[in-house]
Amino acid sequence: MSANIPKPSVLMVTYQYAPAADGGAARQAQVLAEGLAARGRRVGVVTARLPDTSGFERLAGVEVHRVWAIPKRGRFSATFLPSLARFLLQHGRGYQIWHAHQAFYNAAVAIMFARLWGTRCVVKDAASGPYGDIARLRRVRLGAWVRKSLLRADAVISLNSEMTQELLNAGIPAARIRRIPNGVDCERFSPPSLDRRREARSKLGLPPDGLLAVFAGRLAEDKGTGFLIDAWRSVERRCPGQPLTLLIAGEELHVGKFRGRGERELKTARFLGNVADVRPLLHAADLLVHPSLAEGVSNIVLEAMAVGLPVIGTRTPGLEEQIEDGVTGLLVPPRNADALADAIIGLMQDGGRRATMGSGGRMRVANKYNLISVLTAYEELYDGLSQPPPLRMQGSRFT
Repeated sequence: MSANIPKPSVLMVTYQYAPAADGGAARQAQVLAEGLAARGRRVGVVTARLPDTSGFERLAGVEVHRVWAIPKRGRFSATFLPSLARFLLQHGRGYQIWHAHQAFYNAAVAIMFARLWGTRCVVKDAASGPYGDIARLRRVRLGAWVRKSLLRADAVISLNSEMTQELLNAGIPAARIRRIPNGVDCERFSPPSLDRRREARSKLGLPPDGLLAVFAGRLAEDKGTGFLIDAWRSVERRCPGQPLTLLIAGEELHVGKFRGRGERELKTARFLGNVADVRPLLHAADLLVHPSLAEGVSNIVLEAMAVGLPVIGTRTPGLEEQIEDGVTGLLVPPRNADALADAIIGLMQDGGRRATMGSGGRMRVANKYNLISVLTAYEELYDGLSQPPPLRMQGSRFT
């Protein structure tokens, strides 16, 4: 845009936001909001107000509005969505572009009021496959309403090829689907020095020369947590006495389901709970294990690759586009604990291959998923949507 024309302001609509952003969609909303604000754009966020958070504050240049909700299962949507609607009615017109993160109820509410006010609305699909947004809308109450609402979004963001096809199958016109991946800050996430690696291991109580695998994410079925536990049990059985450690960072919805089982069955795994900053874990690690059953574009995979770690993932569409099998990491069939254990042991025993894959991953992320490029793509989208549509001549009349 011209330097004399102000950039259109953006309002992010998200279920969670910092400091209570524990999911990939919420984390990317924060990364995007802060990155755009740093470029001089006015950015707001409307999200649920959780305990110990204020109704309004500025975080890293972002205007964060928190609305009332009861953070309990079965009551959250019923309280958050009316509060969201009220905020959009009263304050939404203060922003020129609305951007809903996740193709779910929050997006449908945003689209409904955006149409009322004549505001442009973007929706970002968060995940594809059987656990993805479109699939979930087939299972939940009012899912049909949300799917119908998506047809009226000004743009829908797709993260991978499978997701694009799902959106097309849902009836969304190809011209409204924009392919913009998640991004990672390659300066904030960079390969550690030897001293930083030793420091990270020391703070975790780990020896400097042991082998460390890391998993970071929700402890949930769709993240393959159960298969990770099975695979690591096999690793322990096949590699007795070797200095191997698995660190598992993340919280679970059903407390004790995976952590309790893992703590009973595994001898060399440690469950850390929620970790605010994953960089020290990645700096200490030798590889990342990410056995997810469905993804859009995994944030933790991007972050691990950016710090120079090889990644073991699954042959799911999102991860297949992120990880080059045999080049930046290894891909195994989903739900296959034996194949996962084979891959872990193989990489643990080959330091040269780990280093080569880590360097390749860093290069791939810098070229394809760099946050700078992602921010530019979103700015071009927002600026384009803020322009009035060109006049079309039909006969002797403009339409």
